[in-house]
Amino acid sequence: SHDAPRLFERQFDFPAIIGTGNVSNGPSIQEFGHYAGYYSLPHSKSAKMFYFFFESRSKSTDPVVIWLSGGPGCSSSVALFYENGPFTISKDLSLSWNDFGWDKVSNLIYVDQPVGTGFSYTSDLSDLRHNETGVSNDLYDFLQAFFKEHPKFAKNDFYITGESYAGHYIPALASRVHTGNKNKEGIPINLKGFAIGNGLTNPEIQYGAYADYALEMKLISKSDQES
Repeated sequence: SHDAPRLFERQFDFPAIIGTGNVSNGPSIQEFGHYAGYYSLPHSKSAKMFYFFFESRSKSTDPVVIWLSGGPGCSSSVALFYENGPFTISKDLSLSWNDFGWDKVSNLIYVDQPVGTGFSYTSDLSDLRHNETGVSNDLYDFLQAFFKEHPKFAKNDFYITGESYAGHYIPALASRVHTGNKNKEGIPINLKGFAIGNGLTNPEIQYGAYADYALEMKLISKSDQES
């Protein structure tokens, strides 16, 4: 039978990180509060949602920020290691501090979602989500478990961020959090805003506007647009 909804989490223990932050003389990696874990989704047969959590390099009162990659089906680890996470992967596969990591000013959560994405998995196809309602309900359940596990962050400002197809996920999750707060469903989440980068929200409209945009930016000629 499926486990009762629980969050299983472990702290990272990296022997060394190269670059800004100093390997030998700086604080140990454990002092930074880096975690990875699985959450057993309550409204599922066997679904496990994978996540990373990185405490802020600055102060614990910094906002909590959740990042959602798009796809659908793109692991948020892509953004973690190649965009805004604490580390970048070097050619020799070692980790280097990212000077532009968002963990400099926020406590960062990266979630592989929907289930079936990245390290999030299930053995029952009925656990796969096919609309924003299912996706946002799963993420809301995860956030409730996360803040129960990390209560000192529960009152921090909270932001939902992501890119591409997350243009669908982010408004849906923001709405779900707002509804949960309004109905006093669980731990109040101090939602302050959301941000969508290069969002894919309505491809029928967006794709049709690309040629108009290219013309306006003088990337193509009028004849190119009309051809």
